[in-house]
Amino acid sequence: MPAAPTKTTSCLAGVSCLAMAVSQIFGGAPFISLAHAAGPAPGALPASPEQIVVTASKRLTKLQKTPISITAITGAEIQKKGITSVTALARDVPGVAIKTSGPGQTEFEIRGLSSAGGSSPTVGFYLDDTPLTAPAAAQNGKVVIDPNLYDLSRIEVLRGPQGTLYGSGSEGGTIRVLTNQPNLGAYQASAQTTLSGTDGGGFNHGENAMVNLPLVPDILSLRIVGSESYTSGWIDRIVAGNFPVATDNGLVRGNVLGSPVLADHHDVNDEELQGFRATLLYKPNDQLTITPFLFFQQIQSNGLSDLDSHPGTLAHYQPFDIPEPFADRFFIAGLSASYKFDSFDVTSSTSHWNRGSSITQDESEQLQYAFGLPSATVSGGGVGSAAITEHDYTRQWSEEVRITSATNSAFQWLAGGFYSNFDSDYDLISIVPGAAPLFGTSDLIEQTQPTHITQYAGFGDISYQITPKLKADIGLRYYSYTTMVNTAISGIVSSTGSAAVANTVGSESNAGVNPKFNLSYQATNDILFYGTIAKGFRPGGANQPVPVNTSNAVGAECLAALEALGKTTAPASYGPDSVWSYEAGEKATLFDRLTVNGAIYYEDWHGVQQVIPLSCGFPYTDNAGNAAVYGGELELRAKLADGLIFSGTAAHRCLPYRKRSGDRGP
Repeated sequence: MPAAPTKTTSCLAGVSCLAMAVSQIFGGAPFISLAHAAGPAPGALPASPEQIVVTASKRLTKLQKTPISITAITGAEIQKKGITSVTALARDVPGVAIKTSGPGQTEFEIRGLSSAGGSSPTVGFYLDDTPLTAPAAAQNGKVVIDPNLYDLSRIEVLRGPQGTLYGSGSEGGTIRVLTNQPNLGAYQASAQTTLSGTDGGGFNHGENAMVNLPLVPDILSLRIVGSESYTSGWIDRIVAGNFPVATDNGLVRGNVLGSPVLADHHDVNDEELQGFRATLLYKPNDQLTITPFLFFQQIQSNGLSDLDSHPGTLAHYQPFDIPEPFADRFFIAGLSASYKFDSFDVTSSTSHWNRGSSITQDESEQLQYAFGLPSATVSGGGVGSAAITEHDYTRQWSEEVRITSATNSAFQWLAGGFYSNFDSDYDLISIVPGAAPLFGTSDLIEQTQPTHITQYAGFGDISYQITPKLKADIGLRYYSYTTMVNTAISGIVSSTGSAAVANTVGSESNAGVNPKFNLSYQATNDILFYGTIAKGFRPGGANQPVPVNTSNAVGAECLAALEALGKTTAPASYGPDSVWSYEAGEKATLFDRLTVNGAIYYEDWHGVQQVIPLSCGFPYTDNAGNAAVYGGELELRAKLADGLIFSGTAAHRCLPYRKRSGDRGP
C-alpha cells in the first residue's frame, strides 16, 4: 500500500486558519499575526545564509564559510514558513528524500543511499549532541522521531558522508535538530496557537508555549517548552461485506466498491501529539557551563497514512472491522558540560533515551490469497479475522568527550572519543483463532528479536591555514563495533512451520578507519570553493532465520527460491557497507542580495546492504554488491525587495548498480 501524499494544507497555502503569538511577554510588546508565530517581529526577515552560524564541524563557523554541503534553517525561518515537522522541512532540502507512513514513521535518505537493508540507517539523526538511532528491525523501516519544531535554534542538514565527526549510520549525511538554550539574563515567554483545516478531513489545532526563567541572574536559568496538537486525517477505513476474493493468483483484487459497506471509519490517519522539553543552564563562571535537559514526546494515530492503490479512493478496505492504531513514545535525559581553558575547550555530552512504538495491522485479506483460501471468512473456508501487532522498543546510552582548540592561530585541532550502547527489541505477534482448524495451531507467527550494538570510536580533526585564502583540513575516525542478534520464532509462517519455538543467535563485529580530506579556497570574502574526499560506513548485523524445512509449503518455497540464487540457506549475518565520496562545491554571496551554493559529487558505495526478497515472503539482508552514485545540488536565495525573498533548490542524481563478480543479488 503506497503512502498517500500529505493532504494537510498549511496557513501559507491559503486555508482558513489563524496563528496567534505573544512574544517576550516579560520583555517586549505582544503581537498577533497571520501565518507566523513567536519569533522575530512582524515584517522581520529570517537571517540570510551569510549571517547564520552553524556547529556542523563541532565548532562555531559561519554557514557561508563552512566548506561542506550543508543547509541550515533557523528557528525563525521555520516558523515564518509555517513548517511543523522535519519531514515537511526536508522536502525543501536538495538531495534529501523521504519515505513515510505518517508522523513518527519517516525514513530519510540523502544522495540516494537507501537504508532499506541492514539494521542501521544511512542518515544520522541528532537532537542537539545526542544521536537518535532508528529501530533495528521495524517493518516500517529505519524511522526516526518526529520532534515538534517550536522554539528551535536551527536545523542543519549535512550532505555526504559524515563518518569522521558523526560516526556510523551517517554515510549518506546527517540531520541535526538544535534547540534554543536558556537565556541567563532575561525573563521570556512566547505562545502560539495555530488553527487550520485538512482537505478531505476536519479541523486542526496546535498549541505551543515557552517560558525562560532566570532562577539566579547570570548564573542559573530554566527554559521550558510545551506542545500539544491535533491533525485531522483524510483516509477512511471501510469494512466491506461479502469481501471479494482476489483473482489471478492474488494479483488482481476483487471489486470492493461493489460490496456493501458495513462500517465507514472516517479520517483514521489523524495525529495527536503531546510534548515537553526542559533545559537547565548553570554557568557559575565564564569557564564552566553545565546543561542538563529532559525531552518527552508522544504521538498517537488511529491509522497509517496508507491507502489501497486499488481502487485508489483515499480509503483502506477490510473484510473485518480491525482498528490499526499507531503509537510512538520517546523520552530522553541528558547532560552536557563544557569548560574553557586558555587554549582549548573540553566538552562532554552524555545521554540516555528510550523509545517505544507499536502498530497493529489487518492481515485478513493478505492471508486469504497467500494461502489460496476460498474466502476470508471461517464459514467460507478461510481463517476469519486476523491482525498482526508489532512492538519496537529502542534505548541507547551514549557518551562523547571532545577537546577543541580555542586560539586564533592558523593551526586548529579537535580530538575526542565516543561510546554507545544500543538495544532494539522487535516483537511481532499474530494469533488467529480461525487458523487452528486448517493448520492445527492458531499461532500464525510469534517473534522476538533483540538486537544489541556496542560501539567505540576515537576521532580527530586538524586544519591549517596554508595562506590567507587556502586552507587544508584532515580528519580521521577509528571505530569498533559488535552486533548481537537473538531471535526466537514460532508459528505457521515461521521457520518452524508450527507452534514449536526456534532460537538462533547471530553476531557480527568489525573495526576500521574513516578518513576525510578537505581543501578550501576563499577567493573573495563572498566566494568560497572547496573539495572533499570522505568515507562513511554503517555496521553489519545478523539475519532472522529463513525456513528451509520442506515438510511445509512455506519452507519448501523458501528453499526453492534460495536454490535459484545458488544457496541452500540464507546467510546468518552480513558485513558493514561503506562509501567513498568525492565532492567539489562553491558558496557565493553576490551583490549582497543573491546567494548561490552548489556542489557536484561522486560516491562509490561498497558492499551495499540490501534486502533480498524471496517469493515465500521471507527476505534477508546481504552485502549484495557495489553502486556508484553521482549528481549535483543547487540552492538559490535572492532578496528581490525589502520583505520579499525568492528561494529555490534543485538536485539530480543517478545510481547505477554494479554487481560483484558472481553476485546473484538483485
